This record gives sequence, C-alpha cells and structure tokens, in this order.
Amino acid sequence: MINKNRTKLTLLLLTVFVIVLFTGCGAKKTTTKTALEKIKEAGVITMGNSPDYPPFETIDDKGNIVGFDIDVANEIAKKLGVKLEVKQMSFDTIITAVQSGQVDFGMSGFSITDDRKAKVEMSTPYLVGGQVIVTTADSGIKSAADLNGQKVAVGIGSTCEKAAKTIKGADVVSLDEFNVGFVMLKSKSVKAVVADITVANNYVAKDSTYIIVDKPLTYEETAAITKKGNAELIKAINDAISKLEKEGKIKEYKTKWKIQ
Repeated sequence: MINKNRTKLTLLLLTVFVIVLFTGCGAKKTTTKTALEKIKEAGVITMGNSPDYPPFETIDDKGNIVGFDIDVANEIAKKLGVKLEVKQMSFDTIITAVQSGQVDFGMSGFSITDDRKAKVEMSTPYLVGGQVIVTTADSGIKSAADLNGQKVAVGIGSTCEKAAKTIKGADVVSLDEFNVGFVMLKSKSVKAVVADITVANNYVAKDSTYIIVDKPLTYEETAAITKKGNAELIKAINDAISKLEKEGKIKEYKTKWKIQ
C-alpha cells in the first residue's frame, strides 16, 4: 500500500515537472522596445519646439512653424524613415517634455552645456554660434560695462539668460517668449537684449533701429536633445546629422535662413 502511494506521488510530481518545463519552454520572452523602435513602428517622431526664435524657429503668415531647426529636423526624420511632428511649447518646458516622454526629442536652439548634458542626451553639434548684446542706436550703450544697473531682456531657461547674468550689475529680465524682449527694447522698457548672434543679425537686418555692440559674450554649439538612456536614438540622430553635413544640407539651410 505504501509503495503504491509512493508510486502515485512520484508520477504526480513528474507530471507537474513536465508541465512546468514545457510551459516555461513555450512561454514567449517579453522584450522592451527601444525609443527608436517605437518611433519607426509609429512612423512618426515628435519634436518639442518653441517657435519664438527666428530664423531658427518662428511662425509664418499661414500659421506654420518654420525655420532652420525645422528644416534640419525634417531631414533627420527622413533619414530615420519617419515623418516629423512638431509640438509647440515654451522653451523652458522642452527638456521636461523630453524627460517625461511627451516628445521624442527637442530642437529649439539648444546650446550644449554641462547642466543640460546631465539632464538629457545631447547630439553632436549641427551649428556653432554665440550670444551677443543687442540694443538701439540711440540707447547710449556701447559695451557690456554700460549695462551696469540697466535692464536686459532674455529668454527664460536659455543660454542667453546665463550669458546675460555674467554682465556686471545688469538687471536680467527673463521672459517666457523671447521675441517679447525686442518689443520691450523698442519701447525703451529694457536697455538691451542678449541673443544668439544669428538671431541678433536677423533682427538687425529687418530693423535698423537695432544694433549689436561689443564682442560676443559666449561661444556655443547647438544640438538636438532626447531622453537620458536613449542611446540608440541619439546615435541615429548623430548619424543623420553627419550625413546631412556631408551632403551639404546643413550649409544649404544656413544659406536659406541667412545663418553665418
């Protein structure tokens, strides 16, 4: 009787073992898709952008977001085999949107800084520039030293804000919409605006009221950004930028948008 019970128990255990073994072998392994794989599967890459920084990004008469960054971003999307979808947002929220996955990447005149590199992945630079002081011809401002005790407008969270804070005694006014700074400059609400040299040249070319004074405050490299850990995506973006440079596309768009 004891042997029969042992035999039944042994058979039961063997049956359970076999079931578990084959169930385990037949189970599909679940793998997490990378950001790039998800983008290619969807056929769309989303980009955060603040269209208040011509000629890099602005809104045309038809309500479309256009500019140098938009053209380059469209070319990057083509290299990835997907379409570009631009999501408009204020500049200081783009990094957060990238970190949270609200957008796949960001391009909006992002200068490479150590602080940003600690928060997001940054691509190889696709443009080199710097920050300069823009004022009006009748302001009496000849150099950064003349801005001691004066109001200077900048875009909030930007490297122009950081550059302006190096001007001794300047009262830095940080704005959600960068282009408002030039309206304030013209109305004498501020004495100067700190802007990327390309942006500054764009405003000066369109309005002789504005002038650039003194030497550049900084030297900067501009890059695209994506979420930390998106190694495959940032590599794909870097590869695309490299190909665009070799094909002359970056130079073509610099000429189109009158970027030095």
